[in-house]
Amino acid sequence: MSIKEKLENDLKNKEISDLSIVEKYICFGVPIIFKNNEERYYELLQDLRNHFTLNSMRNIIIVGSSKLGFSIAPGKRFKDISDDSDIDVAIIDEELFDTYWEKLFEFNIKLKSRSNQEELNYRRFLEYFFKGWLRPDLFPFNYKGKNEWFDYFSNISYKKYDKRKVTAAIFKN
Repeated sequence: MSIKEKLENDLKNKEISDLSIVEKYICFGVPIIFKNNEERYYELLQDLRNHFTLNSMRNIIIVGSSKLGFSIAPGKRFKDISDDSDIDVAIIDEELFDTYWEKLFEFNIKLKSRSNQEELNYRRFLEYFFKGWLRPDLFPFNYKGKNEWFDYFSNISYKKYDKRKVTAAIFKN
């Protein structure tokens, strides 16, 4: 039975909690794209941990189709991984979240005005922020930390990590 079939069965099973499903399919195990090269997976986690000065690699989780071999996102549910699928990373770290939030707060305090597009992005940013999720793609356009974020991920993308784009978001917990 494939992972996809097992997940579908577990989702239908009322005796299995949502938490158990998340732990089993998202948090546990080596991502499908690294199943034949666990050393490369370790290197990615190590790179991310060092860059963000995290205490542990355990707070770095590969999610999405690169993890399972298929997407679980609404609108793409059970769509198989493709050659152009990203490596989506969830960094779950309260201290890192708070550090970025403080910098963004200071930036926004000093901001004099926003364009209509910037205001729309800011409102979308806040929707995610209140869920404990920082999405760098929604950081203000001229926020220096946004460029630093994307420069770092641009430098590690398409190289040794299965020649894929690497993206990430920060979660408070």
